[in-house]
Amino acid sequence: MSSTEIGSISLDDFLNQYLYYLRDRVTSLEAEKSSLELKNAVFSDLSSKLEALEDAAERLAETGTSSIFRSKTATSSNETVLTAIASGSAAEGSHTIFVSQLARAHSVVSNRYDQDETTLSSGNSGTKTFSITVDDETYNISVTISADDTNETVLRNIATEINDATDGAVTASCVVDTPTTCKLSITSGSTGTTGKMTFTDTDGLLATLGVTNDSQATDTVGGYIYADLGNNELDAKLTVDGINVISSSNTVENVIEGITLTLLAEQEDGDSSVSLTVSIDVDSIKSEIEDFLSAYNDAFEYLLSKTSVDSTTYERGILSGDYPYITLRTSLRQSMNAFISSSTYSALSQIGITSNRSGTFSVSDSDTLEEVITEHPEALEELFSGTDGIATTLVSVLDGYTSPGGTIASSRKAVNSKIDLVEDSIERQEEYIRVRENTLREQFSALQEALYALQMSQAIANSYSSLLGI
Repeated sequence: MSSTEIGSISLDDFLNQYLYYLRDRVTSLEAEKSSLELKNAVFSDLSSKLEALEDAAERLAETGTSSIFRSKTATSSNETVLTAIASGSAAEGSHTIFVSQLARAHSVVSNRYDQDETTLSSGNSGTKTFSITVDDETYNISVTISADDTNETVLRNIATEINDATDGAVTASCVVDTPTTCKLSITSGSTGTTGKMTFTDTDGLLATLGVTNDSQATDTVGGYIYADLGNNELDAKLTVDGINVISSSNTVENVIEGITLTLLAEQEDGDSSVSLTVSIDVDSIKSEIEDFLSAYNDAFEYLLSKTSVDSTTYERGILSGDYPYITLRTSLRQSMNAFISSSTYSALSQIGITSNRSGTFSVSDSDTLEEVITEHPEALEELFSGTDGIATTLVSVLDGYTSPGGTIASSRKAVNSKIDLVEDSIERQEEYIRVRENTLREQFSALQEALYALQMSQAIANSYSSLLGI
């Protein structure tokens, strides 16, 4: 007889059927775990969509000069000469600007040297020191010159030591100006008079190089390229609405309140002044509103799909029984449809924004919205960011759900706790099944041995009966 059969009964078949029965509980628990994990994923997606909506609403809820509804744009009539950026504090209007000089960095060069000769090292070997002061900060430089160093090697070593010591406050390089010659170039890291360099030539190396010459450099003799000679030669010079302006930088801030100018090119006598026009940034404001509506629709439609029951199939959304999220759906819609008593405009429909039957919103009248942005930005701001404004209210509602201790965080914590409990139950059930299977196999093995012994005894008895003729 087979060791795995008792009569016609297969031990493995019997065990598999019994274990399949025991695993029904595990299958049920695994299905429950999958459902909880799906719910967790829904909470994660919903949180992301609500956070995106909250970010968009917070931008519309800003007040004062940070308000998006006070966004301005500055248009230059000649962007090759200057460009401009306007903040919310800038006043609408026009300005005339003439750029006569750009700010430049203090720059000096050395005498010209033959690259492969040893002119410099033959008379200046050893360690040489000097210092460079920029904007009240002094940098000490030490250079070691070997007797056989070529002129190019000496200049490159000096440039390296300057760059290492000043960390960007000064930049130096060995410039190969012809196929056989080179120069040392030293330039301040910042423009304007404030970036002027002062040299302390301790061992006379800079004087030897011609770097500290008081005259303008030529092709062969060192000196300055750009320097402060007492008349703001390093500073930007411009005229704004007839007023002379000096700036150490080509980025000029708040000469006109709320305006940052970027100077790009110098103008010649006889050139036309640049006209700068500051106006409401209609496109930017409209884009922010449209982004807000898009974020709202994305969050609302997702929430609606997860909290509703299909009227035809009666299929339930995974959050259809969760009261906090049904309440959120209602609160979002109420916030968007609210009557705003504190504003000239009391509803979105008055500024060209309407909703459809599903509850999503869109710009239905672009001309009306642009007119409101242009003509009544303060009233538009109040509609969204007032005390009971649409964006203000939405931020308050959403924060209760998206904050670290909010509703979604609590829901996810509860779901994760249930998942942990289900996993523990699955582990216990699996262990029970393993133990039960081993026990049954041992019991069936013992039963097989006993049955086999009984069958052997029966066979012996039958043999004796046959012999005795019984």
